[in-house]
Amino acid sequence: MYQGTTPTFTLTFPDTVDLTDATEVVVTFSTNKKVLYNKSGEDITVQPQTIEVFLTQEETLAIPAGAILIEVNWTYQEGGVSKRACSTIERVEVNRNLLQEVI
Repeated sequence: MYQGTTPTFTLTFPDTVDLTDATEVVVTFSTNKKVLYNKSGEDITVQPQTIEVFLTQEETLAIPAGAILIEVNWTYQEGGVSKRACSTIERVEVNRNLLQEVI
């Protein structure tokens, strides 16, 4: 991914997961030391086995070059008990863009 671009991340899950049963879904973008964004609600599109997350030019320009981490956490009900699950943490390389402004 390049700073200043507008990527849509499509996060895919195994058939054993049905995210439409989730009561809440949060997608976290982070460096190793700091949370950059938590996306949920109208910021994400949830399908049974996929989540799509769009980032704006402003958001990607604020991400430092280097590696970022992405993880999904969600809650669901099972037998009347609220439970929480999470995805594996994925690593994405962020490359510098010479034009460091919104166009």
